[in-house]
Amino acid sequence: MDNLSFSIRNLTVSARSKILLRVEALDIPYGCHTAVIGPNGVGKSTLLKALIGQAGQGEITLFGQAVAPQLKQSKVAWVGQHGSYRMPLSVHEYITLGQKSSGKLFQTAAPLPPAAQELLEVFDLAGLPHKRVHDLSGGEQQRANIVRALLQNAPVLLLDEPCNHLDIRHQHSLMRYLNRQTQRFSVLMVLHDLNLAAQYAQHIVLLNQGRVIAAGAPKAVMRLELLAEVH
Repeated sequence: MDNLSFSIRNLTVSARSKILLRVEALDIPYGCHTAVIGPNGVGKSTLLKALIGQAGQGEITLFGQAVAPQLKQSKVAWVGQHGSYRMPLSVHEYITLGQKSSGKLFQTAAPLPPAAQELLEVFDLAGLPHKRVHDLSGGEQQRANIVRALLQNAPVLLLDEPCNHLDIRHQHSLMRYLNRQTQRFSVLMVLHDLNLAAQYAQHIVLLNQGRVIAAGAPKAVMRLELLAEVH
């Protein structure tokens, strides 16, 4: 179990008597960049939600143990498709939300730690720490959301379509950065772009019609004859 992050057995997710996702057995390796791919509506986002207890029934473990207690210990950081940017927070305040313990969100912010400043520079936000998040562009908001998750220093990072709203340059910048960090944390992300998945992922899970069609190295999964079967 040392080389696995998530282990999934007999997972079923249903809604209104319709089965959305059924996974008999799936292991997600640790220290690796895993991409979940497949057509729209096949259960990719549902799979990520199931991993953090938001959907479905089944046996899911993280590092060989129950997931729920480890979520409370901040072992998983999450970036969803739709971030919430309505609170009147600056970029500085927003990216450090996961690090606050006092609950006083609107207190005068302390200087940014070096790690936060470095990430702002990596994701082209260094000049915007005092700007309100709700005034940022969609791409800037998404990058701030990713920085917020990275600053939690969790051993597992889940991202649901993280390249949404990002231009091509920032998509590749994000993927390169994540690949450089796999010794620090594992990445599991939903991707629609097969080219990004093929270029950057080290492990791929292919879903179709709510089931795992294949999982493994990109060369084993991203074969034309296999991809042609999904719809």
